[in-house]
Amino acid sequence: MTNLFITKGENLGEFSLEEGDKGFNTVLNEHPEVKTLFGRRDYYPETLTINGVNPLLHVMIEGIIENQLQSQSGVQDIYSKLQNEQNLTPHAARACIANVFLHHFSEVLIEHQPFDQETFVRRLSLIGTDVSKLNRNDRCPCGSGAKFKRCCSSYAESFIVSPLAGRMDLGHESYIFNTPVNIEDPLDPIFQLEARYQIAKYMESHQDLDGAVKVLKENIAQAETHQGGKYSENAWQDYIFFCQNHEQLDQEFLYASDHLISLTNDDEQKGNVICDKADFLAKKGDIETAETEYTNLFVSMPDYYFYRYRYALMLSVNDRDDDAIKVLTDLITIKEIDERTHREAFALLEILGVDTSALPNNL
Repeated sequence: MTNLFITKGENLGEFSLEEGDKGFNTVLNEHPEVKTLFGRRDYYPETLTINGVNPLLHVMIEGIIENQLQSQSGVQDIYSKLQNEQNLTPHAARACIANVFLHHFSEVLIEHQPFDQETFVRRLSLIGTDVSKLNRNDRCPCGSGAKFKRCCSSYAESFIVSPLAGRMDLGHESYIFNTPVNIEDPLDPIFQLEARYQIAKYMESHQDLDGAVKVLKENIAQAETHQGGKYSENAWQDYIFFCQNHEQLDQEFLYASDHLISLTNDDEQKGNVICDKADFLAKKGDIETAETEYTNLFVSMPDYYFYRYRYALMLSVNDRDDDAIKVLTDLITIKEIDERTHREAFALLEILGVDTSALPNNL
């Protein structure tokens, strides 16, 4: 079983967590993207990490701080100060405290010393303070009386304030491609959508297909309500790609493809999904239905010539090179053909062994 909860010990005191812990549950409810992973944690290795981050540890540490906020006035004061003076959200304020705690707590685990609450709170007072210009031999500004180099110098990065502190950052790939500059809420749904996508990939890599399906469907449900469904097509596309790679999900793939086709208003995307569906059917041996899908597509979108190239490619993959060559040679005679389709058609003809030097070039 994945070891999530810290059990009570003499060095941990009130920071111990047990099943059903109130602080942990509070944070877990703020990170719904992690709930399915948490519920299925027994499926995964003890050292559960996704792109270098343990999302369950993330929730656990913030849960410890949530418990502190209910019992420690010194921590409560810092928490309020961060919100009032640094304009942080409650979640970000708690996460900034957690950053210092995690560093402090690591020393406790390494040195096997009792947790020093007084020193911890004193260090929290430096959150948001620029200590980069301090001399290592200066007195530490936390008030300990010790030199900075022997007190808080190793915590310098932990004192940096970020409005996005506490977001579940598991990677950038499907919904986020770099650090957003226009979002200041660490609980913004866009972060949850991206985290679920990364969690689903992790589950898939550990053969937990049921878990991955559940997580991707959760993303679909959230995407359909966030910003008027702005990311709905993205969520359905993620689900289609996932199902496409697993034979036992063939029917789910077809259902998701049909739904996305009906959902999108973008003709090009709709056509690409139809081509993907037709190619999938052909791969499963249903060439006749695949050809029907392509034929209907040509009727509904006659000017999208690239789909005819896709049709030829499908025919070639399924050992019908002569038919593919005919489609391609007919295609390159069309005067209105776009450059991309023309280039790809010529390249495929050459792969199929056709001498293209005598063929018309309308570009």
